[in-house]
Amino acid sequence: MLEMRTVTADEFAKWLSAESRAHGNRLADDPEALRPHFDLDRTVVILEKSNIVGGSHSRRVEMSLPGATTIISGVCNVSVQPTHTRRGVMTQMMQHQLNDFHQRDEALAALFSTESIIYGRFGYGIGSLYERWTIERPYTAYTHPKKSPGKVFFVDPEDTPKELPEVFRRSTKNRPGVFQRELHHWERDSQAQEHSQGGPGGLFYVAYEENDRVDGYATYRSTGTTLVVNELMAATQEATAALWRFCFDVDRMSTTEALKRPVDDPLPWMLADPRRLRRSTRDGVWVRVVDARAALALRRYLREDRLVLEVKDDNCPWNQDRFELEGSPDGASCRVSNKSPDLVLNVTHLASVFMGAVSFSTLAGANLIEECTPNALLRADCMFASQFQPWSPHSF
Repeated sequence: MLEMRTVTADEFAKWLSAESRAHGNRLADDPEALRPHFDLDRTVVILEKSNIVGGSHSRRVEMSLPGATTIISGVCNVSVQPTHTRRGVMTQMMQHQLNDFHQRDEALAALFSTESIIYGRFGYGIGSLYERWTIERPYTAYTHPKKSPGKVFFVDPEDTPKELPEVFRRSTKNRPGVFQRELHHWERDSQAQEHSQGGPGGLFYVAYEENDRVDGYATYRSTGTTLVVNELMAATQEATAALWRFCFDVDRMSTTEALKRPVDDPLPWMLADPRRLRRSTRDGVWVRVVDARAALALRRYLREDRLVLEVKDDNCPWNQDRFELEGSPDGASCRVSNKSPDLVLNVTHLASVFMGAVSFSTLAGANLIEECTPNALLRADCMFASQFQPWSPHSF
C-alpha cells in the first residue's frame, strides 16, 4: 500500500537522498542548507510503509512568455526509486500535482525532462529548444570582422552576483522560455568549491565592458584542447562579437563547444564558413497548460485576431472544452465558447504553440492539429508568432 503526502522537515534530507539515488547522482554536501529554499507544502513523497519510493517538488518561479512574464509552477526533484518503476508511482504524483496547481490557480507549469518520452502523457509539451555547437578554430573567422570598442576581462567568481544577473536579464529581454535565476543561485555558484581547487577543467568567467558598463559575459572551462562555453550572454552586438572572438582565440585550444544556444542565435550568421559549425538540436523546457482559459490570456499576440480552439486534455477535465481567444499586441481575453472550432488540438501541442516553439502549420503537417476553418492555421501562425524563439538557457 502506497501513501502520498507532503514531506516533513525531519524527512527532508532522506527525501533528497532518495532522489539522488533514483537518478544516480551525488547527494548535496549539506542537504539541510537547501531546505530554506524548498516550500515543504509543495513537496510530494510516496512511501511504502516507511520507505520513500518516489517524490517531487514544485516552486513558484518567474518565466517569460511571448510579450509578458508570469509566475508558474516549476516542477523539479521528480524521482521514482528503481525498485518501484512501472508501478504507477509517477502517474499518481503527476496527477496529484496537476490537481494541486489547479486549486492554487496556477495556469502554467514547467519542468526539464531527463527523457523526452516521459511527460507527454501528462500533457507537457516542448516549450523551448536549444542547440549544441562544435567548431574547429581555423573556421571561426567572421564574415564582417569588426574591432569591438570595449574590453574583455576576467571576473573573480565571488564578484559574479554583483553585475552579471542584470546582464543576464538584459540579454534575455523579450525572449520566451527564460527563467530569471534567483540571487541565491548566483551566490551558491560563486562559492563553489571548484573555484579554489585549481587544476584542469575549472570554470572561468569573462565579461565585456564598454563605456563603464558590463554588456555581456561568458563562462567556460577547458577540457584538453577543447574550450567549452557553458553560458554566453550579451546585450549588444559588440559584446556578442567580442566574447565569441575571445572564446575562439584562447591559446592552446583547437576546438570550441557551446552547450546551450538559442535556435535563432546570430553567431551562425556571423561566421564566414557557417557550414563548419556542427549543430545539434534538442528539447529544453517542457510546459504544461494547467488552465487553458487563464493561460491563453496571459501572453501577448503579434497580430490582432480571434480564434476558437477546441482543446483535448485527458488529465485535466476542466480543459476539455472550446475556448474563444481574442488576442493582440496589447493583451488578450479568453472564454469558454460553444462556437464551432477553428482548430482542434491536444493540450500537449497547445503548450508548444503557446510558447512559440513550433507553428500550428508544422504540427498540422505532422497530423497533430485539425484545421476546421479555412486559413485558420495561417491566422494562428501569425497571431502566435514572436520576435525571438523560446530559449531556456538554464533550469530553475
